[in-house]
Amino acid sequence: MATSTKTFPIVYQTPEWVRLNSLKYLQPISAGNMSILLKNGIVVTQNPKREVLEGDVYVEDGRIVELGKVRTEAERVVDCSGKVVIPGLINTHNHVANTLIRGCADDVHLHEMMERSFDFDAKVTRRDVQVGALLGCLEMMKSGTTTFLDAFYWEDEVARAVREAGMRAFLGWAVLDEELSTQRGDPLDNCASFIGKHKQEELITPLVFLMGAYVCSEETFSEGKHLAEDEDVLLHMHLSETRKEVYDHQKKTGMRPIEWLDKIGFLCDRLTAAHTGWVTIGEVRMLARNGTKVSHCPVSNMKLATGGVAPLPEMFENDVTVTLGTDSPISNNGLDMFETMKFCALLHKADRWDARVFDAQKVFDLATIEGARALRMEDRIGSIEEGKRADLAVLDFNVPRTTPCGKSRVVSHLVYSCNGSNTSTTIIDGKIVVNEGRSEHLKEDVILERANEIAVELFEEE
Repeated sequence: MATSTKTFPIVYQTPEWVRLNSLKYLQPISAGNMSILLKNGIVVTQNPKREVLEGDVYVEDGRIVELGKVRTEAERVVDCSGKVVIPGLINTHNHVANTLIRGCADDVHLHEMMERSFDFDAKVTRRDVQVGALLGCLEMMKSGTTTFLDAFYWEDEVARAVREAGMRAFLGWAVLDEELSTQRGDPLDNCASFIGKHKQEELITPLVFLMGAYVCSEETFSEGKHLAEDEDVLLHMHLSETRKEVYDHQKKTGMRPIEWLDKIGFLCDRLTAAHTGWVTIGEVRMLARNGTKVSHCPVSNMKLATGGVAPLPEMFENDVTVTLGTDSPISNNGLDMFETMKFCALLHKADRWDARVFDAQKVFDLATIEGARALRMEDRIGSIEEGKRADLAVLDFNVPRTTPCGKSRVVSHLVYSCNGSNTSTTIIDGKIVVNEGRSEHLKEDVILERANEIAVELFEEE
């Protein structure tokens, strides 16, 4: 492995641009955490016993304080009769600002999708990125997602949107070899500055995002890992997504991407790798040996016809932590994690000719507690347990698509029957951000209107 001698700046230099007046997207909300009582619901705890309880959840100071029959009064009471309370869903791979190009590259191969994405990148402004990220946050919160991992350039504008939305997010500035980048300055320096600015924030956790082995040299991987270790943050990357990526790298280096990353010492337990659809059993064992996690993106991979299917059964057998991601709205169109869970289950059943290959409970684990584990947050989020942060979603099951339902069917309905529209209330870090299907503090109509205006400006759409 190449030895890195690069040092990174720790002081963020504020870029010189006219900042968007974000107040136009926000409406007044009550300051501080209020105590909340979710009353008379079915509670899918995701605790170690995977208990499903009937009763209440009491939240105070951003934490889950009590489960069961709660007699303590709260400042806000949410009637959960006929509803199900779940841990907030965790999306471990996204490019959220690409909501603005949703539908612009449908029914095409990956390379053509990327070309259209690059055309967008050449036109988009920082203000546009913020609006796209706000739109994506709104979509996720209204469909039960409370935490997501994002990778983009101009990630400071994504951070601004995340802060305004009140979401929990792990954000990585895109890093690639400088000569291949259109960014101003060295991408690694930009990433280091981003980390320096956001490392102390409560809900935003910066990380290092290496775009992939096709645009990052051994030196860039070495320096990226060095930066992550120095700042004690996570790593993220695209890995073995397509056959072309794998065989091009093998032709160039004599090794498949995972083999090469193992050889140069990059694989580690800080890393969550997105896709991994074209991997061998030997590479699965390399991931396991190094503690590397996987973000499985079944909807995106099927839509782009990448051909490979991540070997999840073998990953489970080798104790690889597997999570779920939607990927970009240009390669998926939606950010609904319920849809992703269902596609995940069906893809692997069909691929293995086995309806029992893994069940609804295991799939739900990937979107909750396993996602938290990959982000090193399993002691704080991913399950409903006393003392954990209150990241919760309330789903209305009193609708045709989830009727009839009893405790024994709840988890199955979550994976096979629900979609994001079942979400009625979303709570992040003890604050209600969506109530009865409407955002508590984002001006939805203004965000939607501005997103449509940007589409006209960028793509001359009517």
